[in-house]
Amino acid sequence: MLAGVRYLDFEATTSWQLDAAVAGPAGTAAFARTGSVGKSEDVLAGIVGAKGRVKLGDGNWFANYYADVGGSGSVFTWQGMAGVGYAFKWGEVVLDYRYLYYSQDGDRLIDNISFGGFALGANFKF
Repeated sequence: MLAGVRYLDFEATTSWQLDAAVAGPAGTAAFARTGSVGKSEDVLAGIVGAKGRVKLGDGNWFANYYADVGGSGSVFTWQGMAGVGYAFKWGEVVLDYRYLYYSQDGDRLIDNISFGGFALGANFKF
């Protein structure tokens, strides 16, 4: 069992440069020919989860897992990871797949965002 916080610092910007003037109906408003706009948001959420590993057979192979879920106010987040590894005397090598998801309600910069992919790593014992 584990508990903690997840923090995301998110920033989005866009710039434009138009070749022609853009006006509203009957010329009531004009849109700037050049400009930019940006917004940033910090997202902090408490999480709880679990992690562990299961030995595969009598050898040095194992399967590992991690999962957490959390939120605060209008924020919901979860993360999952699973993989396989091989243990050596000096440490271990692991291949994992990880998926991270955020969701927010209301008028926020982030509505839904997710990241996922494979990771290959080594853990060393000292």
